[in-house]
Amino acid sequence: MVSFRLDVEQEAPFSEFYNHRHIPDLMRAVPGITAAWRYQEHHVAGSLKYYRKQFLTLFECETRPDAERALEAIAAWPAPELQSWQARAMHDVEPPRLYLERWAHPRKPVDGNFAGRPFFMVSVELAAGREQQFNDWYEQDYLPKNVADVPSWSACRRYSSVGRQPARHHAIYEAADLAGLDASLEAMRAPFRLVENMAWKQWDQGDRPAITWEDAATFKSIFRTP
Repeated sequence: MVSFRLDVEQEAPFSEFYNHRHIPDLMRAVPGITAAWRYQEHHVAGSLKYYRKQFLTLFECETRPDAERALEAIAAWPAPELQSWQARAMHDVEPPRLYLERWAHPRKPVDGNFAGRPFFMVSVELAAGREQQFNDWYEQDYLPKNVADVPSWSACRRYSSVGRQPARHHAIYEAADLAGLDASLEAMRAPFRLVENMAWKQWDQGDRPAITWEDAATFKSIFRTP
């Protein structure tokens, strides 16, 4: 995963470069990468985020060793034009990072993970010593109930970073399309789910919260190859 924000006036020229020159060149140079997707932050039209939306690039590899070799190759690969873009238009750049799937709901789309579907992503960093306690609650209680209560979620998976300190964790809820994403978010926030959703506060409040950083955003697909 690569994450960054981009000045809105640069989105068109940057995408022309990134989608049709940078990504194809990178995939030719690093054969371990089998697919690439780009996503753009959604539901930002009425906010200041519109002027610097977040963009995600997801590169898929067959195995963890393939991904580790790909990261090494990306770090060594010369990319002066990308560096120029970083200097003048990209912000909050989170460099290429390996993420491994740590949990997945048995509900799975027939065409595989992602496949260009929009998603809702909840991201956290956790206090040392509190990770296991939070992960047990989140993966054994909260996420299964959430997916059961929202039948329109197409899939739900959770990923953890490798080699990042502190580790970052992403829960990704996929929907069939943008209308399904909106309907799923509304269902997730239904009154009967209030107790479940309010339980989150036990982890991000108090004198020693388990969650030290958190974010949530929706994303729509803007590019995929092949």
